Amino acid sequence: MADNRIYESASNIEKGEANSPASTDGGWRFSKHATETTATPSLEPTTLVTSRVWSWGLEDFPVGYPKVAAFQDSDENFMIYRRFGFLFSRVLLYKQDELRELEENLNDMDERDAEDPDDRVKKCLKSRDLDDSRTIPSGWETRRQLLQKIEKKLDEYSRVLLQAQQLVAMNQPAKRDQTSVWNFLKNERPQLLDEDAEYISRKEDLVTLRPGRETAWLDASVERMLKETRQKTSDDSIRYFSKGRINIFVTLLITLIILVLLVVPVYALWHLSSSLDGNSQASSTTSVGVLLVSTLLFSAVLSAFTKAKRHEILGASAG
Repeated sequence: MADNRIYESASNIEKGEANSPASTDGGWRFSKHATETTATPSLEPTTLVTSRVWSWGLEDFPVGYPKVAAFQDSDENFMIYRRFGFLFSRVLLYKQDELRELEENLNDMDERDAEDPDDRVKKCLKSRDLDDSRTIPSGWETRRQLLQKIEKKLDEYSRVLLQAQQLVAMNQPAKRDQTSVWNFLKNERPQLLDEDAEYISRKEDLVTLRPGRETAWLDASVERMLKETRQKTSDDSIRYFSKGRINIFVTLLITLIILVLLVVPVYALWHLSSSLDGNSQASSTTSVGVLLVSTLLFSAVLSAFTKAKRHEILGASAG
């Protein structure tokens, strides 16, 4: 059961850090500041004075949804939720068919008026005022009523469609982050019942609120090498790492690698041109080979160490 009590993250909690008092039990704290306004003369500016500070840690929340909510809010990598893609598809399909039916009703109404022998009815297709003021049999639906119904359904359909698009565009959580949440929910003291915690196992339906930055496998490797920088809960099985330190280390490492990939080919080309001065054909062939290898290595570094998109890698390599 020891593995079920390990929850690691490569992120740091930024909120409440500057103004939080040192915890006596070594635990991290959420900080909320209450302020009061100091009474001053009307000509003097109003001054806000911090009067009290309330702090909360994971241990201050009862087991269950309260502690799970505090845990997921403690780190952006833990903000993992379902997008309910299947339900969105069902709702969209249902509303889509409703609109199809209304579309057919509108087409039938237009065709019926266009084929009517009465010219006054045909003119209703050419004038909105005539169409709205026409007299129709009792129980029939006017074109205006039908269009209003279509407008309402279109608004509902487009709203759900855009929401589904936004959810699909969100990032999927990293495997290590999903495992961290899973371990927290399923540790020796389960936080939720099995049916409530089952959502975290639906990998294809999960999204993360973490912004999509260059959190590639390099960040995870650095996280595993670094020691935990700050203990933010008295539970020794929960460990947090400084997001700022990891970002700085990874940025410096990538910068050094790119610098080497840019300088080494230049030096190699200079050295080859000097040593093969008498053989221009061999020098040209070797130079092309060096350029090809360096470009491939540069593209491989961008692809492996960052979350750069294909067109970004292509543009950087071509440049």
